[in-house]
Formats: sequence, structure tokens, C-alpha cells
Amino acid sequence: MPAVRKSQADRSAETSGKILRAAQKLFAHSGFDGVTMRAIASEAGVNLASIVYYFENKEGLYLSVFRHYAEPLMEERMKLLKEADREPSLRAYARAFIEPAFRMLLDESLGGPDHMRLLWRLPQEPECLVQKIYGEFYAPVIREMTERVRQICPWGDELSLSWHVHIMSSIFHATLGKYATRPDLHDKEPWMKDQDRILKMIVDTAVLLISRPALSPDGEGNA
Repeated sequence: MPAVRKSQADRSAETSGKILRAAQKLFAHSGFDGVTMRAIASEAGVNLASIVYYFENKEGLYLSVFRHYAEPLMEERMKLLKEADREPSLRAYARAFIEPAFRMLLDESLGGPDHMRLLWRLPQEPECLVQKIYGEFYAPVIREMTERVRQICPWGDELSLSWHVHIMSSIFHATLGKYATRPDLHDKEPWMKDQDRILKMIVDTAVLLISRPALSPDGEGNA
């Protein structure tokens, strides 16, 4: 059987995919300022001109890495939140928010541990990049989640509710980050290989956290 020749579109997708994977790996380990375009080209096995052709510059490539991995995550979260609206509950919303990221960060093809490392580094990156990435890929779903929490937990004001959701998200990503990037722990603690159990524990913790009213400065609950 004669070899099937790849189309130009297939070759372009293959090349840009190699560049994105290489860029995510290097950005995750060394940060935006610690990586050169030449290093990414070398890691991807392409010439520098290819990166310029597809992504223009390093900032364009960095944003494209997030667009490639974080945009599908945001879309999946939005879809599951809307599905949870059929039978709304704090648990359903927490799972809709958490599970897509849980699955993504354990799957190399969806981003894997390197994307988790990239998220860890994000607060240390140039402010202009942080604002663009947060505004495009994370703020919209945080707003949707906060609105749903407000309907179920009406005890809090806007700031309190927003902080609850942000804290829940931060704790989740920190916990999952250790789980996803430290596979050696799975051998020491066999129960950690049970992904469904881990997911349930994280969701349970999120529900407990969000369902409690914030503390006032004097230590008393405000509800």
C-alpha cells in the first residue's frame, strides 16, 4: 500500500503541536523569562522560523500554550456547570468545576503535569501576561461558579462569595498539583492510585469550604 501523504493542514497542525508541547514543558520548568525561542525550537525539533511563522513571538507562543490547553478546560467547565443547573446543588457545581481540571492535569494529551507546573508559575510571570490569561481563561468560569454559589449559599456578600470560590480553586490546584507532579507518592500510598477516590475527596473538601460562611474580623461567623 502506498504511503499516504500528509496534507499541508496536517503538517501544520503537527508542527504547531510539537512547538506547543515543547514550549509548555520549558515554560513550566523555567518560566517565561527563563526560556528562549531558540531553546523551544531545539526542544521541538524545528527551526526558529517555524515558531515565528506560527506564533510571531515568545509572548504569542506563551499565550497560545494557554489557549491550546486552558480554553478546552474552560469550555468543559462551562458545559458541566450548565448541565448541573438541571438539578442544582453545591456538590454538582463543585464537581463540574473540579473534575475537568482533575482529568486534564492527569492526562498528558490534555496538558498533564506540565500544565499544572505552568499554572503554579503563572503568578510570578509578567503582569501583562497574567492579566490576559486570567481574564480570558479563568475569570469567566470563576464568575459563573460564584453566581451559582450565591444562589445556594445566600449568606455571603459578593466579596465573601468570590473569595470562597477563589480559595477553593487555589486549594484544589495546590492539592492536585502535588498529586499530578509527584507520581512517586502513589507508590508510597497505594490508595492515591484510586483517582475516583481522590476526586471525591477533593470535591467533598470544596463543598465543606464553600458551604461555610466567612469569618468576620472578630472571629465570629457572619451568618
